[in-house]
Parts: sequence; C-alpha cells; structure tokens
Amino acid sequence: MLPLRGRMVIAGLMLGLAVAHPAAAARSEAELRACLRANLFDETVSQDIAITQTDAGGAVKRLNGRWYWQRSNAVQRSMLKLTAPAELNGAAYLFINETGRETFWLYLPSVGKVRKVVGATVAQSLFGSGLSAFDLKFLFSGLIGGQFSYAGQATVGKRSGERWRYLPPSAPDILYDKVDLVIDDVWCLPIKADLYGGVPWKTLEVDPMSVSKQDGRWRAARVLLTDLRAGNRSEIRLGVEKAGSALPKALFDPRKFHRQP
Repeated sequence: MLPLRGRMVIAGLMLGLAVAHPAAAARSEAELRACLRANLFDETVSQDIAITQTDAGGAVKRLNGRWYWQRSNAVQRSMLKLTAPAELNGAAYLFINETGRETFWLYLPSVGKVRKVVGATVAQSLFGSGLSAFDLKFLFSGLIGGQFSYAGQATVGKRSGERWRYLPPSAPDILYDKVDLVIDDVWCLPIKADLYGGVPWKTLEVDPMSVSKQDGRWRAARVLLTDLRAGNRSEIRLGVEKAGSALPKALFDPRKFHRQP
C-alpha cells in the first residue's frame, strides 16, 4: 500500500482531472425545446410510409400509404391515406389540432363513410396496423406543450443522450400520462421513448442506422414501436420527405380528405 503522502498526491491528481474535464452539462428545458424545434420540418411535408406489424402470434400485416402534414403556430393537420393492402386501398385517417382542441377522423372504403374517432377509440389499432390514431399523432406532431424534466445521462446502444421525462398537457384525448425519453446528444432526436398509461404501455425506438441529415435537419427513416400489453411490434419506414410544397386544403377537410389526392 502507498504511504499516506503518496495516496494524497494521487487523490489530488484525480481531483484536478475531474475539475479540468467536468461532465457535460444538461440542456435546460428551453434549450431542449429549441433543438427539438430545429429538427421539425417547415410548414408542410409529405412522404411515403410503410408499416409492418407482427402480432403476438407471429402473424404479419403490411400497410403502405402516404402521409401529409401541415403545421403553423396554433394549428396542426395531418392525413394518412393507404394504398395497400388492396382491401384497405383508399382508407384514410385525419388529425386536426386547432388551438389545443384535437379531432380525429377515419374513413374505411368497406363502410363508405367518414366517422369521427372519439374517446378510447383513439387508442385502438388503426387499420389493424398495431398503431393507434394517437400513436401516429404522437410520432409526427412533436412534443408540443406539456412539461419536461431532466433525469440524467443515458445510452441506447452506442448512442449517448440525455434522459428526460415528458408530462403531456392535460386533455381528454391524451392517453399517455408520461413519457420517458432519451434525446440523442448529437442529433437532438428522441431515440427511445417509453410510454406509460398508468403502467408501461409502449416502447418506441429509432434505428440509428436509418438516421441522416436532410435540409439541415436530422431524420429517422425507420422506427420500431412495441406494444407491451398486446405483445405486437410495428416497424415504420418513412420515405424521402417532400417539404415546403403547398398542400391542397381539401387534404385536411373532414368532408373531403378521403377523396384526396
């Protein structure tokens, strides 16, 4: 064992190193929101989307379509229209958030009419994909409103990030009471999210190999969503974004969206 003087010298050196190389400071909530906003698209975007759902019994279902999104300071609108499988060709889903009031609309070709999605129905599997209307809203709308609190450093695979707890704003259609997020240090993207509805409900993970920079913003092209209650798993693949082009108003009209484009 080293003599006391030697141990004191080593302790002093270690303390000096700690002072010289402090741990990276966490972002403030304001800084976090700013960098998350910097990754959001501009006012409009459209892109292809492919969903592969594997249920607890191993059965696989594939859906393909196109996603349209429009946002401004007080309004968010999004519409998903399917092209496959054949029996769901033309099925469509519309989400509108105006000044904090959210409405969901669904069109199924087999029914031939538009219906409003209300209450617990927003948590049900949409088109049998394993994703609910609320999941799609959560995935694409960004973490708007609510409250963030820092919970420490974290790693997901080889990626380092910050762990944040997100408490959504209070609203009747908010199904998740809290979300634990890991925000990548470099990309400022949520690379993992644990969603709770009283108990652990779903886990969302970004495939890091699918992340790239487009028009100065980081994008993930492959996302995995696991439903811990139902035991199914949905893979979401996103095509190249077409941003900035004006989108027809009819895309987001509850009376007309299912006939577009």
